[in-house]
Amino acid sequence: MIVENRKMYVRFQTLIRRLQLIISFWSSKDSSILFLSLPYLHLCAFVLPLIGVANFFRTYISNINLVTKGLSVMVGYSTVMMKMITFIVKRKEINKLHSILEPYVEKLVEKSGMSHDVLREVSMFRRLCATLTGCVTTSSTLYAVIPLVTVFNQWRHNKPIKMNHLYPVIYPWEKAPTGPVFYCQIINEYFTTFSIITVTSSVDSLFVYYAFQMVCMIRDIAHNISSLTEENCQEIIGKCVRQYTVLLECRSEMDNVFGPIILWSMGTNAVVLCGLIFQLSHAKTIPVLTMFLCAAYVAFKVTQIFMFAWAASKFTTESDDLSDTIYAADWFGSKNRMKAITIMLAQRPLVFTACSFSTISIEMFSAVMNTTISYFLLLKNFDPDA
Repeated sequence: MIVENRKMYVRFQTLIRRLQLIISFWSSKDSSILFLSLPYLHLCAFVLPLIGVANFFRTYISNINLVTKGLSVMVGYSTVMMKMITFIVKRKEINKLHSILEPYVEKLVEKSGMSHDVLREVSMFRRLCATLTGCVTTSSTLYAVIPLVTVFNQWRHNKPIKMNHLYPVIYPWEKAPTGPVFYCQIINEYFTTFSIITVTSSVDSLFVYYAFQMVCMIRDIAHNISSLTEENCQEIIGKCVRQYTVLLECRSEMDNVFGPIILWSMGTNAVVLCGLIFQLSHAKTIPVLTMFLCAAYVAFKVTQIFMFAWAASKFTTESDDLSDTIYAADWFGSKNRMKAITIMLAQRPLVFTACSFSTISIEMFSAVMNTTISYFLLLKNFDPDA
């Protein structure tokens, strides 16, 4: 079991490393300028499609079905851009988290007898990240494949070949769906799709990865507290206080980096899911590919919400369990230990917060689902065809 947990952690680490390399956030001091400029390249890919979607939204402002479709895509673009901008601005904080957590957990993994306790449930954390990556890859790939399937059907039936845009866009400067400019826009949309996959998978998975490493840190503190004796009292308590201080610092950096991202994602996911349900409710027939696309997209959004909420709740639960471990330690009857333990027990369980606005927990998952239904029912009231 110990060996299995270690292997699973290495796989988890490898997955995160590969995802971060694509957006150049698993970099070293020797990284080239070209490699470090990759985030800006991903960001620039969204400029033209965002203009096209905004113009589509403006053109069909009186058609609630098309407006909902355009709004969903526009919100999706904005979310990915917001994540990339946040990571560019907060690169120093991300590097700090990495420099603290990565070597800390590596040492714990190498300790004899520690891996089993520290790496518990690592497979669940990794599975969530792999599921999200699979869902966002599937949904985005289907977005990219549908226009190609249309072209293939046109060719098979000897009809004039007409390439469609991947997304609901109307470019202000576009006159006809032909020519070099048109095909450059299509290529840019495909690169945008690639950026959606890589940026979303990388950013969201990194939160779960760091949350797991902080859970490992809490478990290490609990292990040290449980070995408290009269002889090692001062040494163990001093060590635990230093570890807890580092943990608080990491929690603060996590709130600083991921708080705005999660707050925005939780709010916009309700809008996007509502828009998708509304479009499906108006569809008379749904092609097979579109059906798979919708299923993959819903799975992606639901997984995204759940993994944020579950990872944060797991962190809070482990912090709560730490209080129980402290209380169960051998401290009664020793004045020095009683003072130290009393101070430790006065600490509240640690939580992740979204911009100090809301606590990130599993309750947030059900709140987003309820908000989605509420938005849908509200939108139906404005629908003239309802």
